[in-house]
Amino acid sequence: MARVEDLWVRKDKTRTPVYGKGMRYRAEWTPLGQNKQRKSFATKAAAMAFLAEQVSGMNRGTYVASRQKVLFADYADKWRRNQLQHRPSSKEQVEGKLRLYIIPTLGGRALDSITRADIQEAVGDWCDSLAPSSVKVTYGYASAIFKAAVLDGIIAKSPCIGIKLPPVEDAPVVPLRTEVVQLLAEKIYKPFRPMVVFCAATGLRSSELRGLTWDRVDLDTSMITIDRQLISVNSTDPVWGPLKTPSSRRNIHIGMHSLQVLKTLREQPAGPGGLVFHADGLVIIRKSASQVWRSARERVPGLGGVGTGWHQLRHYHASQLIAGGMSPVAVAHRLGHKDATETLRTYAHLWPDDDTKAAAITDGGVTMDLEAIAHELPTGGQVA
Repeated sequence: MARVEDLWVRKDKTRTPVYGKGMRYRAEWTPLGQNKQRKSFATKAAAMAFLAEQVSGMNRGTYVASRQKVLFADYADKWRRNQLQHRPSSKEQVEGKLRLYIIPTLGGRALDSITRADIQEAVGDWCDSLAPSSVKVTYGYASAIFKAAVLDGIIAKSPCIGIKLPPVEDAPVVPLRTEVVQLLAEKIYKPFRPMVVFCAATGLRSSELRGLTWDRVDLDTSMITIDRQLISVNSTDPVWGPLKTPSSRRNIHIGMHSLQVLKTLREQPAGPGGLVFHADGLVIIRKSASQVWRSARERVPGLGGVGTGWHQLRHYHASQLIAGGMSPVAVAHRLGHKDATETLRTYAHLWPDDDTKAAAITDGGVTMDLEAIAHELPTGGQVA
């Protein structure tokens, strides 16, 4: 941190018009680890006040050196390219939110000119075209960009403070009915039919399902190993990445019908990289799977409700496990959840109500002859 002794104000003897007419005093200071900074003022009081502000900023750790204005759009693009931890699906989502919503609203502004009120107004604009949950995601990306700008020393503080977001109501999962899933398996584009049947029976995530390869299938023991997921963005070259969470790594036992589905597929040519499920020799990327599902929605009634896409088959699988009496721990392991808490947070409403179960357990333990006592009840007068 620069010492106060390093900061001083002197009368500008050159009187050059570089800093504007009437600028007679120039403040000079040398921040720690940086070159000497200069700024001219018309009065000595203004120079001293500015200098005091710089000292205060350095003492608080909020000092930002004077530099050329940086547009939000330029910095946001740099930030997006530096998010090396993002998987292809996340990169696609970030790019879409920036291009469609964040940049049109804030992109033409300098980073240091955007205020908290501007961010709140932007959130209001996003609410006109996005669901509350999507507004929350979009705001999260914008907030991350400003946080990075603070760390890079471009702005002193983020304007994303105390922003009011629309409430997000977590609607309970409504699982598909078995007859709807059966109809889906019959009506969906033919190469995807085995995927529907297998996903309903195993509860795999879409990326796990599409990325399953024959070297992860043991037909002798009726087991499949889930230790990676498909992250390809093109349909010719399969690319795998790590699972969503470490707890998603698991071995899943499959039943007789699912085993027969695999044996039937085994007799046909494998997909690229040994993929079990493919579309005429092409990798089934996320975009293609979503398009096929949307097409099926138009032909299969009952696919609406809470949850869309292939994840609805995962919800269906979970509902069947719960209806069959499996514990939250067992369901969590089958689905690859972190723990039973995550499972209960999503599916607690599908388990039998404890109060109903309590009534069933205790009711009728002690009985009475209702017909006999009905004849013995007095019809009037005083009870003896």
